[in-house]
Amino acid sequence: MMKPSGVMTVHLRSLKTVLLLICLVFPGLWTARCQESRHGYWLPAKGTMRIFLVFAEVLNDPDEPGFIEGWEPGKLPRSPGYFFDHDLKRGDQPEGILTRYYYQASFGTFLVLADYYPDLISIDFKEMTNRGFTQVLDTIMRRTGRDIITANGYSVNAGDFDFFSMASGHGTPKASKPDSLMDMVMVIWRVNSKITTSSSGGYCMPYLMRYPFKSMKGFMAYSYFVNEGASNYVILRHEFSHLLLGGNNFHTGGSGAGTKTFMSSAGGYAMLSSWDRSSQVYNAFDRRRLGWRPPENQYQISARDPATGTEIEADLIYKQPFNHSSNEFILRDFVSTGDAVRIELPYVQVPSGTVNKQWLWLENHQNLPGNLDHGNAQRKGIYAFVQVDKEPLSGSGTYGGNCNYTWPLSAMGNYDMIIDENEELYHVNDELENPLTGYNNLILGAWDLKDRDGNIYRDELFLAKNMKVNGAFLDSSVYGLDTYPLFGTALDAFLPGDRMAIDQNPAAVPLLTYRTPSSGRARPGAPAPIDNRIIHLNGIAIDIIEQLDDGSIRIRISWNENRLQSSVRWCGNIHLHERLEINKKVTLLVDQGLTPQKPVDPMEFKGQQIFADASSLVLQPGSSLVLGKRSTVVIDNGSTLTLLGGSVIEIGPRASIIIG
Repeated sequence: MMKPSGVMTVHLRSLKTVLLLICLVFPGLWTARCQESRHGYWLPAKGTMRIFLVFAEVLNDPDEPGFIEGWEPGKLPRSPGYFFDHDLKRGDQPEGILTRYYYQASFGTFLVLADYYPDLISIDFKEMTNRGFTQVLDTIMRRTGRDIITANGYSVNAGDFDFFSMASGHGTPKASKPDSLMDMVMVIWRVNSKITTSSSGGYCMPYLMRYPFKSMKGFMAYSYFVNEGASNYVILRHEFSHLLLGGNNFHTGGSGAGTKTFMSSAGGYAMLSSWDRSSQVYNAFDRRRLGWRPPENQYQISARDPATGTEIEADLIYKQPFNHSSNEFILRDFVSTGDAVRIELPYVQVPSGTVNKQWLWLENHQNLPGNLDHGNAQRKGIYAFVQVDKEPLSGSGTYGGNCNYTWPLSAMGNYDMIIDENEELYHVNDELENPLTGYNNLILGAWDLKDRDGNIYRDELFLAKNMKVNGAFLDSSVYGLDTYPLFGTALDAFLPGDRMAIDQNPAAVPLLTYRTPSSGRARPGAPAPIDNRIIHLNGIAIDIIEQLDDGSIRIRISWNENRLQSSVRWCGNIHLHERLEINKKVTLLVDQGLTPQKPVDPMEFKGQQIFADASSLVLQPGSSLVLGKRSTVVIDNGSTLTLLGGSVIEIGPRASIIIG
């Protein structure tokens, strides 16, 4: 067929390239269409950049800390190149801690370099205006001539700090060419109480700063920190990661500003993790957002076929056939290879399409030499967490959603923990196992602590210094409990022989969420339409089969493990959608949960205020509950059992249902 004159034909495979060119050539057009998380929020997530770094201090600061290991007053830090390499030759590995962090995370596609101004900038406290940032720049401008040369010989005027062009918006492409705007300036203060009186704090600003700096017109981004620990890179890593991932609503792996997904502060690990994290390492969610994968990989989320060793896609949907010869997967070390498995948890949107979806992630962390990974207290093994929402990678929803959107699953399991505020302890007891709605050691749990006023506010979180299990402290030398349980222990990783299933603790089920306001003392309200308030049972089972000599771990994933082979205690609003069989002599206890699941309207239970509704087991249409010989279902402490039309209960010989 004849093509009309003047019509351009574009092959589908080249469409992304064409759109990228349009975004770069016409940056004001189609900002939403050009928006992709892999481009980076404000700074690019690929390529090379070099930060202009300045070390500074405030003289006569009332918060003067005196001695700081590695950084004496009036001098540069003992190791000014600790954070960043200033250059990296082909074939070399980075040494600067943050250069290494992002280089390893991106599989060598994102190289963050920096070089520092060779003198310490000192400003007297009485002369400080605002936070002193522009005064630092003014001082450098006065002290230097036509150009500024950094400690390792880099020139401002020569463009040694100008690798990228200004982006047109968040998540839009950044051209790899200079534009007379330095990519970033970073000021690290030894002490500056105008920024913070704590040991560390600061900001990275995703804004253009127009400030003539020799031949440069300004800065594409700027940042300033107080970092009293000369080797502490937590705050720098956290704030710089904002420029790649997004605003405060991308805080996760611990607390942080922004409207939260959960009542509690879910710990764990992520690029934007906070003080209450278990580790500083990035996770597979972060890598997926930024498009970081090994160049030889075809899929963003992948593992290896045990039979052939070849790459297989591992972004799985419940009940769908596996794309290789079996239901087994090899997960190599995550930091080195990026291997991960993700499973979409089913039935979450059955009640309403507005409820946020959830996914379960699995990673193998081996803490290999040279890798920045989990701490020494944490065992090598499989680490698991659940992602809530945050799925769009492009378009107008790319940078939406709430913070605290990942929830770590610990091999320790979930419990109705009893808190001891005086001793700052968690009491963990086997009879209060709560695999569906309990807390684990990686959760900074929400409780009614301060006013005892029948409301749980955002800032009412209990930090346990230790925990007793069945009345006794665990052996710290075995379980890595020299630190608080929240900060990562030997309890966290799933090891060969461990199993995650409907009759295990924990189970691979959706989490209850509760949108929590950003203000610490905002009065809590009702759950939002996006919140999941139902535990949807499913047949997912994950078996950790074996660890190979190279540290790789073989796992098995099943879709039809709808059988209770061991007794369980379930709490919450639980919905059954499939067939559930209870084995011989096994007991299913549906019981009142004690772990807070809502911030308002507590109920009285055995003399306590309990922030959880009565538990219920609801059989959805088409589901069936099958009691094997001499098995028991106990509906206790005000819990209920409901059969909807089309559901069935089959009761075997000498089996029973007991309503307590």
